[in-house]
Amino acid sequence: MCGLSGIVSIKNKNQIYEKIDITLINKIISDIENLETHSRVETHSRASLLACEDLKQTILSLKRDELFCEIFLNQDTFNEIIKIENRINLQIEKEEKAFVENMGYISSSQVDTISNRLETLKDISWCLSSEIKGNIDKIKSFSIPYSKILKQINSVLNSIDRLEVRGRDSCGISILFTLNKDEFENFKMKLSQTNLFDEFNKRINKDVLLNKGINLNESKNISISFTYKTAHEIGRLGDNVSFLRNEIKEDKILHLFFSIEHQYYTIVSHTRWASVGIITESNCHPMDNKLVSGSCGHIISVCLNGDIDNYLELKEEHEREGDVIHKDITTDTKIIPLRIEKYIKKGFDIKEAFRLALNDFKGSHAIFMQTDLAPGYLFLAQKGSGQAVFIGTSSDHYMPTSEVYGFVEETPDYIKLEGGRDRGQIFILNQESSGGLNGVSAIYYDGEPVNLTEKDIKHTAITSRDIDRQNYPHYFLKEISESPVSVEKTLLNRWKVKEGDKNTYLVTLDENVVPKKIITALKENRIKNIFFIGQGTAGIAAMVCSDILNYYMSDPKINIKALKASELSGFKLYEGDMSDCLIIAVTQSGTTADTNRAVDMVKEKGAHTISIVNRRDSDITFKVDGVMYTSSGRDIEMSVASTKAFYSQIIAGAVLGLYLSYLKGYRDDKFVTLELKQLLNIPHNMRKILDKKADIEKSAKRLATARTYWAVVGSGPNKASADEIRIKLSELCYKTISSDYVEDKKHIDLSSEPLLIVCAAGSRETVLGDIIKDTAIFKAHKAIPVVIADEGETRFKEYAEDVFYVPKVSEHLAPILNTLAGHIWGYYAALSINEASKFFYIFREDIQNTINSSNDIYELILERDFREKIAKFYSSFIEKKKQNLLPSIMGVNISSNLTLLLKYLSGRLPNSDFELDFGVKGTANNMLITLLKCLSDSIDCMARPIDAIKHQAKTVTVGTSRIVEKIEGIIFDKLYSYNFKFSQITPNNVIVLKNLQNVIADIRGTILYKISGLTFLGEITDQTAIEVINKDGILKNLYSRVEKDKQLKGTKRIIVRQGNVYIGKGRKDNQSILIIPVISTSPSTPNTIEYLLLYNIALMQEVPISLKIKALGGKYEHIKNIVQENSIIWNDEYIDWVNIEDLFGISAEKIGELIIKKAS
Repeated sequence: MCGLSGIVSIKNKNQIYEKIDITLINKIISDIENLETHSRVETHSRASLLACEDLKQTILSLKRDELFCEIFLNQDTFNEIIKIENRINLQIEKEEKAFVENMGYISSSQVDTISNRLETLKDISWCLSSEIKGNIDKIKSFSIPYSKILKQINSVLNSIDRLEVRGRDSCGISILFTLNKDEFENFKMKLSQTNLFDEFNKRINKDVLLNKGINLNESKNISISFTYKTAHEIGRLGDNVSFLRNEIKEDKILHLFFSIEHQYYTIVSHTRWASVGIITESNCHPMDNKLVSGSCGHIISVCLNGDIDNYLELKEEHEREGDVIHKDITTDTKIIPLRIEKYIKKGFDIKEAFRLALNDFKGSHAIFMQTDLAPGYLFLAQKGSGQAVFIGTSSDHYMPTSEVYGFVEETPDYIKLEGGRDRGQIFILNQESSGGLNGVSAIYYDGEPVNLTEKDIKHTAITSRDIDRQNYPHYFLKEISESPVSVEKTLLNRWKVKEGDKNTYLVTLDENVVPKKIITALKENRIKNIFFIGQGTAGIAAMVCSDILNYYMSDPKINIKALKASELSGFKLYEGDMSDCLIIAVTQSGTTADTNRAVDMVKEKGAHTISIVNRRDSDITFKVDGVMYTSSGRDIEMSVASTKAFYSQIIAGAVLGLYLSYLKGYRDDKFVTLELKQLLNIPHNMRKILDKKADIEKSAKRLATARTYWAVVGSGPNKASADEIRIKLSELCYKTISSDYVEDKKHIDLSSEPLLIVCAAGSRETVLGDIIKDTAIFKAHKAIPVVIADEGETRFKEYAEDVFYVPKVSEHLAPILNTLAGHIWGYYAALSINEASKFFYIFREDIQNTINSSNDIYELILERDFREKIAKFYSSFIEKKKQNLLPSIMGVNISSNLTLLLKYLSGRLPNSDFELDFGVKGTANNMLITLLKCLSDSIDCMARPIDAIKHQAKTVTVGTSRIVEKIEGIIFDKLYSYNFKFSQITPNNVIVLKNLQNVIADIRGTILYKISGLTFLGEITDQTAIEVINKDGILKNLYSRVEKDKQLKGTKRIIVRQGNVYIGKGRKDNQSILIIPVISTSPSTPNTIEYLLLYNIALMQEVPISLKIKALGGKYEHIKNIVQENSIIWNDEYIDWVNIEDLFGISAEKIGELIIKKAS
C-alpha cells in the first residue's frame, strides 16, 4: 500500500474575506457558559448544542487562508486565540465532571445531547491547539517568511505523515511552479547576489530525480519544480516527514524562490511500501520523465499507488525505441511519465496523452500527475478495487488523497473517484476556478464524461482529532491506551439509576437496539437460538459475548453459541425457516463481506438480527433489525491490528446480554445492578494494567527473541483470550503461533521448548489448580511460561518466567483483562524483534555507502579498513547470538550464510571456497552482492511495521549501484579473447593485474596451458600434468618443454600450488613474462586452477615511481626492508636506480643488493 496527497489552490474564490471577530467568539463562549450555569445538567437544551455547533463552525473557519494568516502574523490575535482555547478547556473540564457525577440520573435523550456537546467542545479545543496553534508552530519551524504556499506545503506534509501508516519505507514531495520570464530573471539575479547560482546549476535537470532535485523548463513560461525525497527501509512513523521538513527548512534556494511572484503551483506527495524496485531515493516518488538520453524539456511528475503489472513489457518496448531508463531506477512508476511523454510526442494534448497512457496499464492503480504542459492543473486517475482517491474540497483548495483521513484536517467535504474494477475514472482539478464542482472535470478511461452533481460531494464526521497519532510512537499503542475510554463511551447512556431507588441500576436500550418485534419474540419464547457471528478479532469477541450470555441466561432451552460468519453462511444455515433464531453480528467497520453476507442470508430465512458495530451508517446498519453501536462512532482504528474495538464489542455484548436476560426474567434487579457496577469498573481495571506497561515491556524485550516457537493457552472463557492474543501476536510479530486449551498440553509440541503465554486470570479455583500444575509441567519441559494471573495469586511464581498480575474480575469478564495484557506484551515483543533489524540495517547502509564511495571494489575488499569493519561487525554479530539478542526467526540459513560471508570478506576464509558455499565464484562483485542480499533478508525477516501489514514486495532486488564487474585494459582484453570469464581470476590476482597494467607496454605473444590431475581440493599430486593448448604472437613457433614433458614442475608448479600471478623473466631466453592462474568454471571443481596463461610482455621504460611501487605490491616492502637492514635510510627514488626489466624480473633480494651497493 501507498499513501498519496496533493493540493491545488483555488485562485478565483467566491468568498469575501472578513477579519476575525474575537468579540463575537467570546460572546458565543459566554452564552455556552451561561447555559451551563443557569440550568441543571439534566435540562441541557438543544439550544446549548446548537450554540456549540455555531462556535465550532466559527473556529473551523479560522483555518481558512486569510484568517489563518491573520493569526500567524498578528501576535495579539494569536494571544486571544490562546485565551479562547483555555476557556474552552475549562468548560470541558466542568461539564465532564458534572456529567460523570449525574450520568445515572439523566434521561437518555439528554445524555446524547450532553455527550455530543462535549465532543463538539473537544473538537473546538483540538482545532485551536493542533490545527491552528500547532500548525503555526510547524510553519514557523521552516524559518521562511509566511506565505500561502508554505501553509499548503505544511498541510500536505501533515497529510502524508498520517498516511504513512499505509507505508513508510520512502517518502517524497514535489512542488511545481509556473512563472513568467521576467520573474525568473529576477530570481536568477537574486541567486547571483546570494552566491547560490552555482549550487542551483548543480541541482537542476539531473538524470535521476533525487532529494533536493530541481527540474527546470525555460520554454514559453518558466516552469520549475522542487523535489524532496527520502528512503529508509527501517525507521519510525514520522521520521520521513521530519526529514522532508528539515530539508525544506535548510533549502536556501527554495527560500529565495518564495520571494518571487508565480502564476500557478501544484503539489504532489507520496509515501509507500515498495512493491517494485529497491528502496532507494532513485525509486522514491514522485517520478519524472527524464531518460538517460535526456527529456524533451517539459516536466511531468507522477506518483503511484498500486502496480503497473505490464511494466516490464512496456519498458522493453520503450528501450527498443531508444528510451533508456537510468539503471538506478527500477520502480514500475517510471513507465507512467514515459508513456505520457510517448503520446505527447505523437501530437496528443496532455489530457488525451494521459488518458491513452492509462489505458496501456494493466493492474489496479491510483495515479497523481502534475505537469507544466497544464500549469495549475492536477491529474488524478483510479481504476480497480485495491486503491482509492478522495478529493477534499475546501474554500481555499482541493486536496486529493488516497484515504479520507488524509484531507480531514483541511475539510470534511469530499468527492470520491469511482473508477470501478474495469472502467477507470480521470479527474482533473483546475486552479483557475472558484472551487467546488466548478474546478473539477471528469471522464472515464474510455473518454466518456462523468456527470458530477452536488450530490457527489459527500461529508465525513471524522476529524483529525480522531486519527492523529498524538505523539505516540505507533497507532497501536495509542489505540490500546484509548481502549478504557472506548469502553466508557460504549457504556454511556446504556444504564440508569432506577427511579426512586438510587441503589438499583437498570440497563436502558431503546428500540433502535432491540426492536419491539424481537422483544415480543423473546417474551413469547419464539426465539430458540441466539448466534453471535463475526470474522477475525470480531469473531473472537463474538465467542466472549456468547460465553457471557450463556452465563446470564443459563437456559438449556435456548441454544446460545458463537460462529464464524463464514461458517454460518457456508455450513450452519437451516434448510427452512429461521424465525426462531436471533443473529447478533459483531463487526468493527460494518463492511466485513462474510459477516454482511451471512446477515443477508439469514434475513431471507426470517431470522431476527442485531449488529454490534462501531461505524455509524455503515453497510450492516441498513441490513439488520437493531443496531448497538460501540464507543462514539468516531472511534477510528488506524492500526491494522484492532484492539479497542475488541474490548468495546465485548462490553456491548455484555450490556445487550444483560438486557436480554433481564427481559426474559432470568436475572433480577440485584444481579443487574452488581453486573453493571462491575462493567462500569472495567475501564479502571484496564488503566491499572496499562500502568504496568513498563514491566510488560521488560518481559517482552527479554523473552521475545529467546524462542522460535510460541503458543497461547487458556481454559473456559479464557480460550477466547488465547485465540485473540494469538491473532495479535501473529499480526504484530509475523509468527505462526498455536492456541489451545491449557489442558490439551499434549497438542503443544513441548519438545520444541516453546514460549507459552498462559491466560489464567479470572479462572475458578477448581480450574486454577490444574493450570498451576500444567504450568509446572511446561517449565519441566524447558518451555518458558509467561502467566497472566489475578492480583494476589502467588502460586505461579515458582514455575513461570514472568507473571503479570491483573485486577480480579468475574470469570466471564476476565477475557478483557487477559487479552489486554497479552496485547501489550505482543506490541513490545514486535518492537524487540524489530530492534534487531536495525542492527543489520545500519551495517548494510554503512557497507553500501562504502561501496558507493569506492572507485574499485577489488581494492576495497582487500583494504585493511574494510576488512576490519567486517571483522568488527562479525564480532558484534556473534556476541548478540550468544546473548540471544537476535530473534530465532532469523533462521539457520540466514545466520550461517551471514557468518560465512563475514568470514570471507574479513579474509578468514579463502575466496576459492566461496563457490562451494554460495554457488557463484568468489569475485568481489559476487561476494558483496551476496552480503547485501543476506543483510536485506535479515532485515526483512525481522522488520515489524506494527501498524501496517508487512508488504510482500513483488520485485525488490538488492541495490549495489556502484558495483561494476568488468575491468578493461591490455592484460584483461587478452584474457577475454580466450573466452575466460572475469570470475575465473581471484580478487587478489585482479588487483595485482590491474596494478601491473600500469607498467606493461605490449603483449607480444601468449601460451595457454591446461592443468590436469589435481585433487578435488586443487592440490598437486605426482599425476598432475600440464599441456599446451594454444600459442600466438612471437611465441607461436617457440618450442616449449611442456610439449615433450607434461609433468608439472618448476615455476609453473609453484604458481599452481600458491595460486598467485607471476611476473619475471624466462629462464632460457631472459624475456619478461607474466603468468596468470585461471580457475575452473565447473561447479564440481570450484577451487581448481584449470589453466595458466603466459604473456610475453614488453615493459614501459618511462613509468612514474608511484606506479612502479603500486605494481610491485608486496615486493616493494620486501626490497625496502632489505635495504633498511643494512642501516641505509630508505628513499623511494632508489626504485629508479633499477632498470624496469630487472625491477620486475629478478628477486627482491637481488634488487636490494643492487641498491645497497649503489647507496654505500
